[in-house]
Amino acid sequence: MTLTAPSRWGTLLVAVVMALQWLTTADAQRFDEQFSNWPVHLTITGRILVDNDVQEWDGLKPVLERVAKDRSVICFRRESASSSNLLAEALKAAVGDEGSAEVTSFTTLPLDDLKAALSSADVVVIQAGEQVASDLPTLLKLKPQFDEFLADGRTLIVDKAVATLLGKVVLSKAMPKGDDAGLNLFPDSVLLCDFDENGASQADLMKAVTSHPRTVGIGIQRGVMLMLSGRKVTCHGSGRATFVLPGRDHGLPRIETISPATSRRQTPQEALLDLTEWRRDAIDRTLEPFPGVDVETPFVDNGTLVIVGGGGMPRGLMSRFVELAGGNEHARLVYVPCAEEIDVSQDQGTVQGWKKMGVEHATSIHTKDRQQANTDDEFLASLKDATGIWFGGGRQWNLADSYYGTKAQRMMKEVLHRGGVIGGSSAGASIQARYLARATPIGNFNIMAPGYERGGLGFIGGVAIDQHFTQRGRHKDLTQLVSRYPQLLGIGLDEATAIVVQKSIAEVVGNGKVFFYDSQRPVVADEPDYVALPKGSSYDLAKRAVLVDATGVPVETESEPKIEESESQ
Repeated sequence: MTLTAPSRWGTLLVAVVMALQWLTTADAQRFDEQFSNWPVHLTITGRILVDNDVQEWDGLKPVLERVAKDRSVICFRRESASSSNLLAEALKAAVGDEGSAEVTSFTTLPLDDLKAALSSADVVVIQAGEQVASDLPTLLKLKPQFDEFLADGRTLIVDKAVATLLGKVVLSKAMPKGDDAGLNLFPDSVLLCDFDENGASQADLMKAVTSHPRTVGIGIQRGVMLMLSGRKVTCHGSGRATFVLPGRDHGLPRIETISPATSRRQTPQEALLDLTEWRRDAIDRTLEPFPGVDVETPFVDNGTLVIVGGGGMPRGLMSRFVELAGGNEHARLVYVPCAEEIDVSQDQGTVQGWKKMGVEHATSIHTKDRQQANTDDEFLASLKDATGIWFGGGRQWNLADSYYGTKAQRMMKEVLHRGGVIGGSSAGASIQARYLARATPIGNFNIMAPGYERGGLGFIGGVAIDQHFTQRGRHKDLTQLVSRYPQLLGIGLDEATAIVVQKSIAEVVGNGKVFFYDSQRPVVADEPDYVALPKGSSYDLAKRAVLVDATGVPVETESEPKIEESESQ
C-alpha cells in the first residue's frame, strides 16, 4: 500500500475535527467565572475605628494602645461638636512616653492641615459633629490621601458623623438627594450609627442595601467602637453591630450580629466577622443561583486529578503524580501554596521534594494580588507549559481569593486540557471542585460558606469535597450539604487517603476510606447515608455507582511523609 500526503480537504477536515474536540473540552470544563464580578482589593492594610458615642474608655485601653502606643496622633475636632473629649484624652494616655498626641480645633474642616496629617501622622482622628454634609466635598478631595494612608498600615479614627461617609454609599438624611457616593474606605459597605435593632433602623439599612446591590449594611449601636483591621471586623465597648444583606430571587435576607469579646466560651463568629466574605456574598446574591438546580455531571475530559484528604501522602502517590505529569525528565511542575501571607518563602518544601525525586523542572507561584494573577505575564509564565500543578494545604478561601476568575485559573484548567495532572491535599483537595466546601474565613466548622461556595477552581463539577474526614468527625456536615444541594455528590476523604480521577472514574488509594454521599439514593433505616470505600476500590462519579468495593482486602498502612507546609483545614 502506498502512503500519500493528505489532500487539502483532508487536512481541513482534520483541523475542523480537532477544533470541535477542543471546543467540546473547553465547554465541559468551562470557564464562566468573571474576573470583573469580584473585588480586586480584598483587605485594607491599615485600620479604621468608628466611635459611636463611647462613654467608657477604660475597657478600651488595650485597643487604643495597640493602635497608638509610641506613635504620632493628630485629632481634628469641630468646635461645635457635641461629642466629648474623652477619646482625645484616652489617646493621649495611650501614646505613652515615646508617642505624641495633638488636638486641632476647627469650624470648617481644614483641607491642607488634614492632608498634611494624612501624610505624616500614624493615627488621624476626625470628630466632625453633625455637619456631615458640608464635610463630604473636602473629604472626597482627599480620597487618594486616605487610600495611601491606610495602604501604609496606619489608623483612621472617626466619630459617627464621619462614619456615614466612609462606606461606598452614604446613608444620611443630611446628604443632598441623589448624592450618596461615599469614600468607600470601608469597602462596599453602608454604615448606619445609633442603630436600633428593634426600631426602624434595620428596615432603613435593608432598604439601602436593596437599592444598592453588592453592598453590605452595617448597623452600629450607641456605645460601640467598631474596628476594621485588614478584613476582620470587631466590636469594642458596649453594644453590638448588625450586618445585613438583602434577599434576592434566590436566598433569604442575611442578618447577623457581633458583640465585644468578653469570654473564651464565645465562638469566633460571635465576636468576629470577615467583611470580605460578606462582600462576596453580596455579589453572589446578584448572580444566577449557585449551584444550579440541574445536576452537573462530574467528568474530567482530559488529564488526571489527584485529590488527597490531608494528614500525609499515600505511599507512592507523589511518584505517580510525577509520572502522570511526564516523568522526572519531562514534567514541568508548579506548586501553589495556600497561604494568607502576602509573601512566602521561595524555598517551598514541596518543590524541594520534587527536585530530590529527580524532577528537572519544578517551581512555585504565590500571590495575594488578583490583578497580578490576571494580567502579569511574568507571574503566569510557569503555567504556560506546566504539565502538573499541586495545591498545598491551609485555608482554601485563600486560593479562591487569589485565583478565582483570573487568567491564572483559566491557565490552570488548560493544564488538564493538555492532558496534564492537577493534585492537592487538604485545602488543595477541596479547591479542585467547582463548588467550594468548608471555606469560611472565620473558623472552619461550617461546611457551607455564603460568599465562598462559588469559589472553587472548577477542575471538576458536580461534587463537593471535604477532607480530614473521619479524623475530625465531619460525616454529618456532608449529610447537611447534600441535603441542601442534592444536585451535588459529596466526597469525604480520610487523612493519608486519596482518589485519582480520570474521566468519571475515581480510584481510591491510601490508608483510610473515601465516603461518597448521594442524596438520590434511597434512605434505609439504621444504615449510613453514604458509601465508604477503601484502597483498591473505584467509584463512577457520573453514574454515582460503586464499580469495585475492596472492603475486606488487607491494606498497607505505611504512608509517605507530609509535604504540605500547612493543613489547618
